[in-house]
Amino acid sequence: MKKILTLVTIIALHPGGLLAHHGTSSQFDASRIVEISGVVTDLGFVNPHSYVYLDVTTETGEVVNWHCEMRASSVLKRSGWTEEMFTNGTEVDIVGIMSRAEGNGCYIETIAFNGGEPIERYAQIEENQLEPETTRPLTTAWGDPYIAGDWAANQRLVGAISGPNAAPRPPRGGRGRGPQIELSAAGEAAAAEIASASEEGVAGRLDCSPRDFFSDWTFDQPANRIEQEKDQIILRYGFMDTVRTINMDMSEHPADLEPSWAGHSIGKWEGGVLVVDTVGFSVVSNRRGTHSEEFHAIERFVLDAESSALVRSYVGEDPLFWNPGQQQTGEDTVFLADYPYEPYACDDRTVE
Repeated sequence: MKKILTLVTIIALHPGGLLAHHGTSSQFDASRIVEISGVVTDLGFVNPHSYVYLDVTTETGEVVNWHCEMRASSVLKRSGWTEEMFTNGTEVDIVGIMSRAEGNGCYIETIAFNGGEPIERYAQIEENQLEPETTRPLTTAWGDPYIAGDWAANQRLVGAISGPNAAPRPPRGGRGRGPQIELSAAGEAAAAEIASASEEGVAGRLDCSPRDFFSDWTFDQPANRIEQEKDQIILRYGFMDTVRTINMDMSEHPADLEPSWAGHSIGKWEGGVLVVDTVGFSVVSNRRGTHSEEFHAIERFVLDAESSALVRSYVGEDPLFWNPGQQQTGEDTVFLADYPYEPYACDDRTVE
């Protein structure tokens, strides 16, 4: 699989950069760069962020334990990082961004092990960790396109991300990082009510919850898994462990649906295109957007067997919380994964 890598040197740093990823701009101050050296004492190789813990000896001889944030373990593993790199006693040199709330916390930009060369936060250490499938069938035993397997979007490897001279982020529309959707009066009222009572609304933390029905499929680019039977297709997300069942043996949604994050999906094949209709959502309002129980999603999955790609286009509408004519639309592509799917098992160790 192709890798997208943009290297930004530590010397040319930009305060905004991509630091807003996962809401970290509220936790770390991109204008304060720190260089520390110490000895690894512990490792939290977890999702949504990994942490390395290290003892740092100050100029006065005091030993201070630091904790510095890295990427999610699921994507670090996909990039070839291992827990063995951080064995207790390993000497590390870190360039990072200071925590806003603490004097012993940072967000890693580069890390060097035992006096070696610095490694970028997003470095791809090992590639193609799975052997390519050469005998993969194109159709199922019952004649539908065969889409079962582990799939992942191309990794977005951006390198160091902070400092005064780096290129600014492209503008994003809408609420937080979501699409630009104009909310109705009902939508604005619901969003305000949820924000006033929600830690997500105040601090923008992940809190081990899924974020956006559409973009979670490729968010952070871990491997997903598709399980395919004639009467149902199961999508297991590598991000936040969302599990969706697409009912292939139903032509209509049940009338008494219990609202849920993933809703209720029915699917059918139309000329090689898997069309998925989803309703029955619970109310959601966070940094990615706001939608009501009347949110309605249509997805179309197309298998490109030649490039081992699965292309999805989608459209979402909400007649209650969105102004007339507003739609959430997009397209994404996943490829046969170069690293196996594994459960996300969220363990948020974010320091307040």
